[in-house]
Amino acid sequence: MVTLPAWLGSLDRKLLRDIWRLRSQALAIALVIAAGIGMVVMSFGMIRSLEASRDAYYDRYRFADIFASAVRVPDSLLDDIRAIDGVSIVEGRLTSGATLDIPGISEPITARIHSLPASGMPTVNALVLRSGRLPDPGRPGEVLASEKFAEAARIGIGDDIDGLLYGTRQSFRVVGTVLSPEYVYAIGPGQIFPDNRRFGVLWMGQEHLSAALNSTNSFNEALIRLERGGNLHDVIDRVDVILERYGGRGATPRADQLSDRFLENELSQLSSMTAILPPIFLGVAAFLINMVLSRLVESEREIIGLLTAFGYRSRTIMFHYTKLALVLSIPGLVLGLLLGSWMGRGLAGLYQEFFVFPFLTYRAGFDVFFISCLVAILVVLLGAAQTVRRIGRLTAAEAMRPPVPPNYSGGFARLVGRIKGLDEPTRIILRGLARRPLRSVLGSVGIAAALGLYITSAGSTDNVRLMIDLMFNQANRADVNVVFTEDRDDRALFELARLPGVMRVEPVRYIGAKLSAGHRSKSETITGMKPAGDLNRLIDLDNGIVEPPTQGLMISYGLSKELAVGPGDIVDIQVTDGRRPQISMPVTSVLSSPVSNPAYIDFKNLGPIMKEAELSSGAYLSVDATQTDKLYRRLKDMPMIAGFSQRSAALRGIEETIGETMGIVRLFNVAFSGLIVFGVVYNNARISLAERARDLVSLRVLGYRRSEVSYILLGELALIVMAGLPLGMMFGYYLSLQISEAISGDLFIIPFALSAATVAFAILIVLITAAVSALFVRGRLDRLNLVSVLKTRE
Repeated sequence: MVTLPAWLGSLDRKLLRDIWRLRSQALAIALVIAAGIGMVVMSFGMIRSLEASRDAYYDRYRFADIFASAVRVPDSLLDDIRAIDGVSIVEGRLTSGATLDIPGISEPITARIHSLPASGMPTVNALVLRSGRLPDPGRPGEVLASEKFAEAARIGIGDDIDGLLYGTRQSFRVVGTVLSPEYVYAIGPGQIFPDNRRFGVLWMGQEHLSAALNSTNSFNEALIRLERGGNLHDVIDRVDVILERYGGRGATPRADQLSDRFLENELSQLSSMTAILPPIFLGVAAFLINMVLSRLVESEREIIGLLTAFGYRSRTIMFHYTKLALVLSIPGLVLGLLLGSWMGRGLAGLYQEFFVFPFLTYRAGFDVFFISCLVAILVVLLGAAQTVRRIGRLTAAEAMRPPVPPNYSGGFARLVGRIKGLDEPTRIILRGLARRPLRSVLGSVGIAAALGLYITSAGSTDNVRLMIDLMFNQANRADVNVVFTEDRDDRALFELARLPGVMRVEPVRYIGAKLSAGHRSKSETITGMKPAGDLNRLIDLDNGIVEPPTQGLMISYGLSKELAVGPGDIVDIQVTDGRRPQISMPVTSVLSSPVSNPAYIDFKNLGPIMKEAELSSGAYLSVDATQTDKLYRRLKDMPMIAGFSQRSAALRGIEETIGETMGIVRLFNVAFSGLIVFGVVYNNARISLAERARDLVSLRVLGYRRSEVSYILLGELALIVMAGLPLGMMFGYYLSLQISEAISGDLFIIPFALSAATVAFAILIVLITAAVSALFVRGRLDRLNLVSVLKTRE
């Protein structure tokens, strides 16, 4: 037996003995607190790390505040833009789409090519040179490649790439790899997840790209940095006026730039998850603290009475039990801080697969640790508050009085007595539950919370699977998507239909526009679709097919929130392509789809609106699988094709990326939830044993077999667990639904798809955990010393 130091006070000695006696319950509490604090540290630290990395990256490499694209603008107009009040730096560049042909990759590779200044790095959207060198102005065809693309496509320094650029075959030589703040989240057209193997970005000299695009002494995109305090909207309006006569498509702020939008969306999702899950984890921890402390106080009523009789003040005794609760939480707090930091660093490495920074170091910061500690302490105090207040109301006489024997004369007890066929141990179980109804209900609630958290964590995979199925199996059913270099008439569709393996062709038209409603406006793309299309369909979250409106405008759910409009409202449309007509159209419906373009219109209505014949921006192709190689070779040589993508390759790339990533994220969440499950189930079993040890040992003395006594204890636990399962399923269902709605944004909507298999597996985990806990408790029950237990209530 350990001898305690003599200088410790009486209550401190009791505190240490209680901690040692409650060590198994303390471990369960520590695991639950560690899960909650770990998630807080990991989530807040990750948000801070992403924000700090983004801000430093954007500032150091001068990420543009405004992007303004046009058809072809003379370089001389850069001075006019630079003269606008509030503009700090402006730089013009050429940009174009391309299709690359890389040895070893049969699928088409879509690329974006940007021009580089005659010498040095770009002033705006500067590049981070990771390997190699800058292109030599005297050597045409030398390019820089985005680092992730070069790694995924296995392109090395000095490798040659063939490609189709503006209808002309080109040969490119990679001389370096770079990162760009413009492509933190690099995705190709129509994608929502990065596929670095099939989409890449290249940079080549201004002179050589201008020659390939036939755009000497001109630019088609202006990158603008504002002065501190510059008026963003005023600059955008004035830039639009300058570029209008040159085919300006409407300047857009950084917030609408695709990479930055996805990054902001991810930060918003992290914030939503942090606001929902950690409070639930910590709430369960407070629940466990309350269970352990209330049971301890109930068993030590006589001791509390003696302490009061010997002159200890009520507040001293209350502080003693509060201190016990705080000390029990310290291991969980320390473990949570360490666990959160470790998992945060792992999550930072995972984020680098999606969000490419030159540096992304996980740093939670002292304030995050301090706030986490403060939150943990408040949670513990909240869990202990009710029990501690009850101590303050106990008088010495009341506390030392033996507890009132249970009353089994109630209606439920009489009902149990009338049930024929029940053996005596089963009657004892049912009466025990009726004796402490509140404790039994709270035990089931704890099980329900644990099960619900596990269902929520595991169910995220179901949501993503449904999202991918709706996107690639229900909505986009085309084998190949083709994009033209410029809008084409029906002859282009006929030419595609004659290609080898092509069985069906459906046209699509994209036009840029600025949509306004009241004081709200948004620059987006309007998609023209033919009704009754089969290769590219509009699918809502319920897997229902939605036809584009014959009249009016259909908008996405995200755009409806941006403009604050709904069916029947009028939207003003300023087209930024072609003759730039300005019209007003009613909103006929709002489309809630996992991923959708912002607005849709009937294909045949675009001709009259644009005051031109029916033109197509691209096409969807249904292809004979045995002819794909021949088709790809022909498409790569067609000047009118700016790029094309294969649905199966895109789906395969997403599944490869998401499979690994979702597995890790799910492992994190399920590990946290598993700790909750074990903590609640095991603690409930241990407390039940501690409370009923004397009764169970008395039954052994009276002649009950060991198996019968175990049945009484574990049968009660089993009923509490079974009662908590339906509650947990309902809690998990609604919590999963709430989270899927909270993390949906304007870019995509997360469908709710909790499967029966996920719920069944979660129930199985809870039952296995309960069984393991029962084995531990059964072992302790078998080791109880009959004499020592009967001597004391402990």
